[in-house]
Amino acid sequence: MKPSLELGISNLPNASFKSFRLYQKSFESHWHYHPELELVYFSKGKGMRFIGDKISLYKENDLFLIGENIPHTFMTYQEEATPFVEAYCIQFSKQIFDTFHECKHFQQLFQEAQRGIYFENISEIFIQKLQSIESASGVSSIILLLEVLESLAQSPEKTILLDKDYQQYTLSESSTRLQVAIDYINTHAHRGISLQEIADVCHFSPNAFCRWFKQNMGITFIDYLNKTRLAQVCQLLIASDLSVGQIALQTGFDNISTLNRLFQQKLHLSPSQYRSQFFQD
Repeated sequence: MKPSLELGISNLPNASFKSFRLYQKSFESHWHYHPELELVYFSKGKGMRFIGDKISLYKENDLFLIGENIPHTFMTYQEEATPFVEAYCIQFSKQIFDTFHECKHFQQLFQEAQRGIYFENISEIFIQKLQSIESASGVSSIILLLEVLESLAQSPEKTILLDKDYQQYTLSESSTRLQVAIDYINTHAHRGISLQEIADVCHFSPNAFCRWFKQNMGITFIDYLNKTRLAQVCQLLIASDLSVGQIALQTGFDNISTLNRLFQQKLHLSPSQYRSQFFQD
């Protein structure tokens, strides 16, 4: 089972790569992959990021390089107050650089991208170049892309997101049913989802769904659901002044004790400590 294949440059016969700007009211869950690498920069808005089996938050000025065939999606958080969100995306095949000896060092970057890369502290000059690619054409667009990738290849401030063995879970998938499951969980996790409910959505018995989900995602349904809800909790702790009890109810937990226990187990501190630590930093 696998997320949906998104057509990238494969349907653009006159282009070596694809660059586009997304400017809309929100980003909704769209669990997908494509055979190209994707560089995505968020200039407006914040929310939750799902890359492979890793779930966390994204914010303005975050930059990610996602390797080929790595399933991913980004979701605007429900409480986001920005009228519109904006992202710049570049999709390209690493093969377009194969004939250039001067670009051989890019291969290390592309290899690391197979586990997803998050870049920190990107410069204004870099952002301007990246944004300019969307409106550039011809040789100018290629030059800008080379300059952007050169900066990333030299960057010391990057974080690898996925475990080394993650790929085994995506390569064996063969349908879009997993996309349905992930999008449904991502969209409805805040109210809590029962095993019977998600099994019905995907046309499985509960036991069969659990086996299938673990086989294709590498983690259990409950673990994935809890990761999604905890990311929502973190967002509310940062972006609102709601009490921990109110946040628990808004994110599908039946009581504050369950939230506190899970938060401590996964993040090794309490929700209140997380909130205090964030604002101290």
